[in-house]
Amino acid sequence: MYDGLTTSTFPTRRASPQEVAWEKLLLEIVEAVSVPASDYERIESHYNAISEILIEPDNPELADGHVFPQGSFLTRTVVRALGKGEIDVDAILLLQETTLAPRELLETLHAELEARARTQGGVERRNRCVTVHYADASLPAHLDVTPAIASDGNDDDEGWGPLEVPDYKQADWHPTNPRDFADWFNDISETPILLEQGTVSFTEARKRADAEQLPSHEAINAFDPLRATVKLMKRHRDVFRERHGAEAPVPISVVITTLAAKAYKEVAELSQKQPLTALQAIREIITRMPNQFDENGRTGSEWRLCNPRRRAENFAEKWNRDPAYAAMFAKWHGELASAVGLGFAAFSEERAFEEEVLAAFGPEARKQTRSFLLEEAGLGHPLPGLDDTTAERLRKAGAVGATFRGLGDAEPRQAAQPKSLGRLG
Repeated sequence: MYDGLTTSTFPTRRASPQEVAWEKLLLEIVEAVSVPASDYERIESHYNAISEILIEPDNPELADGHVFPQGSFLTRTVVRALGKGEIDVDAILLLQETTLAPRELLETLHAELEARARTQGGVERRNRCVTVHYADASLPAHLDVTPAIASDGNDDDEGWGPLEVPDYKQADWHPTNPRDFADWFNDISETPILLEQGTVSFTEARKRADAEQLPSHEAINAFDPLRATVKLMKRHRDVFRERHGAEAPVPISVVITTLAAKAYKEVAELSQKQPLTALQAIREIITRMPNQFDENGRTGSEWRLCNPRRRAENFAEKWNRDPAYAAMFAKWHGELASAVGLGFAAFSEERAFEEEVLAAFGPEARKQTRSFLLEEAGLGHPLPGLDDTTAERLRKAGAVGATFRGLGDAEPRQAAQPKSLGRLG
């Protein structure tokens, strides 16, 4: 079994200038891996096109459905696709009732979308959903549509409460509760972490319709400590998967999201006793993640990470069929913990630091790091990830460059303390 650390990592002290600089860069990396407005508009268009098909289906077995987003868009933790990967958009088609067996329902939905979706990318029936691929070279994406019915005793017609979704392999229904899970996550995100910069707060607006819209681009990219941490984790996970192969048993997004949210609650409580920097909060969440499995990891021989709003749904169900999942999680988590400490290193070459950031968080992060180092060096600010000699050399070069641009004096300015970020408040 994987035993994670539970003790606080950070002493009670003010952050050093280098730590503040790394915190600032790390949060800029979060922004760099978030979905830009131009991409979001195209994703939203794809989602709306499929929603229109499902609202007025040709097959009467799919009539009177209600479409709403689930997964990363509902928790607002989506990140850009990495490399040749695709942005994953998840939606639920909630039917008021069905006479179809689980396999029949999936096959019926597959036939409907295969006949009517105009994506040039193909439509695939999977175990619990139908995937619509978009042949878009500049923005690879796919939409997973999961049909669902309300569980016995649940009379809500908009997807709240316990639901059942088809499982093709088992030829049976699988329990879930996506809307209440997202509500649980969103509620936790509003729990304040007391930062040195101030107190975090977050508000949420919700829209309702027969086909509900995706959350706005502004809401998707809102900064708060929990979502910033989850986005970093997801991007690191994606880079990690790229190194180990597409079929590697890396942790799925809902496992990461659930563990992070449970750890966040502990860190929020910790911060009330001693305010944390944003970087310290992120590292504390990561440190505490492994001990957030139910019953401290295992109940007997079974891994359990239950949906907090539907105990019958075990997000770690695959871990019990294949021990490679637990082993891969341990490896990924160890590398993640090291990655968020890169800014404390003392590289003698800035490109060596940039390459380590690339290996941890991908090409957008490397680009952001290069830009950050050049800009901060030109301002005479402290630099993360570099030894004193290299940082001073960059600052001198930055000051000379600023002189040629008419933006500064020939001599480098005194290194200044970076301004604290108010972005998480």
